[in-house]
Amino acid sequence: MAKSLETIPELNPMFWKKLGDEIADKIRVHTIDGKDVNDKSFKKYKTHSPFWFSKKIKGKVVRIYAEDYPTRKSRGDFKRQSSKSVKPDLQLTGDMMRNLQVRGATPYGVTIGWSGTNAEKVQWNDDMGRTVTTDSKPLSDKVWRFAEKELNKQIDRNLKLVADTTTINIG
Repeated sequence: MAKSLETIPELNPMFWKKLGDEIADKIRVHTIDGKDVNDKSFKKYKTHSPFWFSKKIKGKVVRIYAEDYPTRKSRGDFKRQSSKSVKPDLQLTGDMMRNLQVRGATPYGVTIGWSGTNAEKVQWNDDMGRTVTTDSKPLSDKVWRFAEKELNKQIDRNLKLVADTTTINIG
């Protein structure tokens, strides 16, 4: 894909919006497959043996039994849980991946991303070793190739429209 503004062809913002929607879908599929932006499997969830601890809640000491995240997820212990997979796929409720959307489209490109707390979740997962995107590598190689192919097709279509000539005979 073109890297600097002067080399990016001006295209219809609707083309960029459609391309952005397709890229977001491909990022979702790639992420749900458990792959990071470098096409490596996500870092596994930490596990630990269950244990008891005490916590003061509203002035009262309460004993709490703590189990690790994969155990609780596999049992379906979370509210609104949509996945019981213990393989890291960033799909507990599905909210974060649904929030990945086109945020803007211009004649020169498209912006896709997350908003609010979902953006914070993406950052937290990155901190935990589950990187969906980075500034230096916003898309996985497979998604990048798809975007390049679609952009090249659109540029070729536009060139064919410009290449059509009309001959006018005068005199």
